[in-house]
Amino acid sequence: MQYFAAVTFPTDETIGLFMGRHQAGVTKLRVFRAAILVSVLSLVIVAGWYATSHRGQLANANGDGCPTTLKVVTASSFAPVLATAARTLRAGTNCVQVDTKISEGRSAAAQVAELGADAWIPDDTAWTATIAAETLAPKGNGGSGRVLATSPFYLVTDPATAGRIKAAGGTWLGLSDLLTTKPDGMQLVVRDPSTSGDGMIAAGAVGEAVWNAKGMDASSLALADTEKVTRTVMHDLAATPEKDKEVGVIPEYTLFSTLGVAGPDRVYLSPSDNTAELRFTWLPTVGALADPRQASALERLLAAFDAPDVKKALVAAGLRGPDNVRPALPGADRLPPVTAKPFDVLQPHHLQHIFATWDPEDRRSNLLIVVDISSSSSPPSPPKKATSPLELLRTGSRQVANLLPDGSRLGLWEVGPTFDPPHAYRQLVPTARLDDNLRIKTNQAVNSMASHKAGPGLFDATVDAYRTVRDDFQPEMVNQVLVFTDDQNHDVTNAVLVSSLAKRLSGLQDGSRPVHLSIVLLGNDAGAASLQQALNPIQGYVGSASGADDIEADFIHVVAGGLHG
Repeated sequence: MQYFAAVTFPTDETIGLFMGRHQAGVTKLRVFRAAILVSVLSLVIVAGWYATSHRGQLANANGDGCPTTLKVVTASSFAPVLATAARTLRAGTNCVQVDTKISEGRSAAAQVAELGADAWIPDDTAWTATIAAETLAPKGNGGSGRVLATSPFYLVTDPATAGRIKAAGGTWLGLSDLLTTKPDGMQLVVRDPSTSGDGMIAAGAVGEAVWNAKGMDASSLALADTEKVTRTVMHDLAATPEKDKEVGVIPEYTLFSTLGVAGPDRVYLSPSDNTAELRFTWLPTVGALADPRQASALERLLAAFDAPDVKKALVAAGLRGPDNVRPALPGADRLPPVTAKPFDVLQPHHLQHIFATWDPEDRRSNLLIVVDISSSSSPPSPPKKATSPLELLRTGSRQVANLLPDGSRLGLWEVGPTFDPPHAYRQLVPTARLDDNLRIKTNQAVNSMASHKAGPGLFDATVDAYRTVRDDFQPEMVNQVLVFTDDQNHDVTNAVLVSSLAKRLSGLQDGSRPVHLSIVLLGNDAGAASLQQALNPIQGYVGSASGADDIEADFIHVVAGGLHG
């Protein structure tokens, strides 16, 4: 609707009548100017009335002054899509203004909390493990957990290296084997896992493939070995290979800008065992859904992602929608089809493995190691490769001391029937703050460990170690007890002793000071199942190790956040 103010300019006759005879000396020009001023003032008054009576419509045209504002945190790769969706809500008397905060990686969760955000759209669902569980709405509430877009990962490398990967099966698992056993100069390239989903999923894909095929301990070892042959770039840089034998792990959306550009001869591979992919996920907060106005606005914003313009924005951003259709962009035909089943969303413990592997600060632990080895132990490997369990544990203990960062806490106890009666164990290294001096002391202590005659004391030492770590609880660390035993005294198969152990540990449990207990059986796993069942109430872990790789994996796993079932 349009409004016009009528303006009539005075004629000469009108001027004469208006002025009267006694004003005859006033010039027509002055009268004309006065009339113009009156007309302009009329226009101003009419315009002011219109602006006042229609200010809501005028403001809404610019998205300002909307009755509802949503605060949304999202990744930079999804921000253009969110901006397009937000524009669809900025018209009308019930408009919604969307204030967007771009933040990604591990810092995004803090932004959600600090801003009191109404919704979070991270570049992968796994980031939910980095925020307090009570912050986000449960899955399904207000559409929580809905995947708005995806982007699969490709391996990008030179033709010769691509040939090696194909010969190894063309899989993530085959790539892991190459990188950890015979890299021959091969190097992985990923973004920093802590700063973006691009890096986190890229680094995690190798670990997930090994976890699925060989278990969690092997996955920890594979990640640690892979990190040694990985070039990690910052978030604002692409994980593009710069020379032959480098393998970039890159999401599809970042590739479109380079596919049509002349450059090095590159081969793009889509692993055939699983597909690693980003999952851009809708996550409203509990507080927002509790407010009817905010909840209604969130519902409208979520629905906007189905609008045609928003779907076009997805394509422009190089992202796939929930239908998993590749964007029709220039150069897309250079990419192979993605057909393998996607990996599951990374679980919190898996995520911790990635962070602890790439960042020493994530290995910060309050760890007490208890060792119980008798002289009757048999070697865990064939004779030609025989290494005693004791020597393996010495190597592992030294490794832990080197892997943990300064400021951790580390202690070492040894079980033996003649040690410090009546406890039958001794503190080789009392728990203390880890620094270079303690590392030297620990290395000296592990060299002094000796096998002993089989005897009691293992479970007493386990209980006392649990109590010690609980009483020395460190809130900013993983607090844990790690026990290695060959069980030559057959404590683990003694039902009475196992039942007593479980009761004593349950009595020490404190929900405000959680302690992770892991018991690793060396050489055999007799009684492991019954011991695991007994320790389930305190969420203890019981595993077994039969060789050097198993023990090395256990030690690496424990510094990555503890052993878990």
